Formats: sequence, C-alpha cells, structure tokens
Amino acid sequence: MIAMAKPRALLVEDDPGVRSTLTELLQHAGFEADAVGSAAEARRRVADQAPDLAVLDLVLPDADGVTLLSDLRTGSPELRAIMVTGHTDPRSIVAAMRGGALDYLSKPVDPEVFMRLCRSAVADTTASFASAATEALVGGSPWTVRMKETVERLARSRPTGALVSGEPGVGKTHLARVLHATTGRGAHPCLVYACGDSANPSVDLFGAAASADAGLTTAVQVGTLILDDVEKLDARLQERMTNWIASRAEASGGMPLVVGLTTGMRRDAPLLDWLGRVALGIPPLRERSADIEPLARHFLTQSAATLGRPFEGFTRGAVHRLMGHVWPGNVRELALAVAQAAQTMPGGALQADHFLAADRGAPGPAWAPAGEPRPLREIEDAYIDHVIGLCGGNKTRAAKILGVARETLRIRLAARQTPA
Repeated sequence: MIAMAKPRALLVEDDPGVRSTLTELLQHAGFEADAVGSAAEARRRVADQAPDLAVLDLVLPDADGVTLLSDLRTGSPELRAIMVTGHTDPRSIVAAMRGGALDYLSKPVDPEVFMRLCRSAVADTTASFASAATEALVGGSPWTVRMKETVERLARSRPTGALVSGEPGVGKTHLARVLHATTGRGAHPCLVYACGDSANPSVDLFGAAASADAGLTTAVQVGTLILDDVEKLDARLQERMTNWIASRAEASGGMPLVVGLTTGMRRDAPLLDWLGRVALGIPPLRERSADIEPLARHFLTQSAATLGRPFEGFTRGAVHRLMGHVWPGNVRELALAVAQAAQTMPGGALQADHFLAADRGAPGPAWAPAGEPRPLREIEDAYIDHVIGLCGGNKTRAAKILGVARETLRIRLAARQTPA
C-alpha cells in the first residue's frame, strides 16, 4: 500500500504556548506541521520546504503578518494562508484578505473551527468542504437531523442571504460557517463582524470615502460576511447593506453570502427582512437534550487533541449530571465546562464530580434560587460570577454567554467594586 503524503503546514507564531497548542492541532488535523517564531525564519522555511498552508500571527516581533503574507506569496503564489490574531481591527482583516488570506481567527482559537478551516484550506473540491461542514453538525436530536437535511438542501440552492436566530451560545456563528462551506464558498474568505462593537460600523463595512482603505464588503469577495448582532446596525446602515447586496446581485463574477445573526427574529428593517427569506432558528440546548452527550464527547475529543491526553469519555454519573443541567449558556457553556474538567485530569474517564452539581433533583449551584428567597440582584451576581469562572476569567466571552455588551458587564462589576 502506498501512503498518501500529508499536506505541509507552516505555523508562524511568536508566543511559545500558543505555538505549541496550534502545532498539536495542525498535527491532529492531518498536517505535517512546522512552527517558527519570526518572519525571518518563516521566509527561509517557505523557500526550503514549500508548504501547502501557512498559519500566520498578525503581530510578529520582526514584521506584521500582512506584510509577511505578501512576501511569502510573492515567491509561492499558490500558498494558502489563514491569519490568527488577537486583534479584530477591520482594516487589518481587509488587508489580510486582499493579501490572499482565506480566513482569519481571533485568539483564543476554537480548536474545532481551527482544524476544520485548515483542512478546508487544502481541500481540492467543493464536495470536500460540504462533507466536512455537514459532519460538524454534532448531535442526534430531531432539530439536528432536520438541520443537516436543511443544510444539504441549501447547498444545492446556494442562497445569498440567511438570518440565523437563537439565544447566546447556541452556535449561530458555527452554523453560519457551515453554510459558508456547504454553499460552494469554502475556498473564499469568511469574515465575522460584530455589529455592536464598533464606533464606526459604516467605515468598517464600506471603507472611508476619503481613504484608500476598503471595507469588509470589498474584502469578502465571493465568500461569506457574517454580521453578528445584525439588529444593532442602525436603519440607515441596514438600508445601505441591502442596497449593496442588490448591486452585487446585478454584477457579474459571483455573489457573496451574507448571514445575519440575531437573538430574536425582528423583521422591521429591510436588511433583516431580506436575510429572513432563509430563516434558521436554533433552539436552546435545554430543548434538544439528545445533543448534550454527543456534543460533550465531541468537545472532549477536542480537549484530548489540544492537551495531548488519552481521555476515555464520561462515566455514567457524569453523563447523568450533564443531562440534568439546564445549560443557560447553551453549547458554549457545555464546551467550556468540558474543557475546564479536562484540564484537571491526566486522562481516563471524566466523572460526575468534575462538573458542577447541576442535577435537577440535587442542590443547585450558588446562583440557583433554592431555599430561602433571595434578592434578584444577588442571584444575578452569583450567576455572573459562575459564568466568568466557566470562561476562565475571560469577561468578553462571559458577556457573550450572558447576552450583554462587554461594557455593560464592566459597569455591573464596577458597581460591585470588582475590577473588570
């Protein structure tokens, strides 16, 4: 038997810890991975080894990732690249996409998304993208089964817009990325824009009239633009986005996919109405309990790859505890809980006491309103602390689970004289 050669990947990351983690993920994704910590070393490796994929940090000690990408592609124009960054400045994202990056990810990266994007970057056919993406819908609930069928149907019709709704943490961005891959756009950029996080979304999306800087609508090309919290765009900008979509539909050269993410199903603006012609609602995890155990096993597999530890699944008691929790933070909370439990174990099977005491018939966690009545604000504060703990102190991620802006969470914590 002749073994197929593994694709080669070059990782350029100056942080030793991040470099080690991403190298392991690349190897788990099926790559022969090489890692360096500087732009100068990256240039030498590309010249010597001709990798199939480059994963670049945006900020390096001796160059920025965008300049390095341009240099590498000058000598190797077929090189495919993914940008990893701790910064989400739209101008840097636009520059990276113009320079030839297929996608970008914010740190800390989601292991599953990272491995899937890297595999997709070197896939040869649209079918490869579609197959990998459909498999990423994990679970056995009736909703998951129906959604897989819906995604396969949309892959054939290739829509140019969709509106994905659901509570914080249910997996809206994940589903949007699945649509990106299955609708024939997997080899093109997939950009995620947080509509409520910028002081000037018009410039971010369309660029400045008095500047040569382009916006994300230019950088997306014929890929996918994901608008998180799309309802936070003001009416004027929603109208402008709708007009831009209409103009692209009349132009030659292919159409991007625009996916709006929302926690509701508002239809009182032209953009939401247009995107809502393909409306995909994701129910909370508590309403699709058949997905909990498959998802938990999926996240444990990710932790095994990241930590390099031989996990053997969950004991029966651990499964019972996971199934008994209501998961107010949805899939994101489950992923964090499994990752946190895995961190404490050298391997083997995770047990019930590795998770919070959340059985419906057992005493609940500190934020649960059991026993004597307690003031609502006290219960809310206890739950906020619980979610921040699950997020390892990452308040940006905690705010996302809680469904509030990062600034709102900061003010709430400051009012308790807790540093943000």
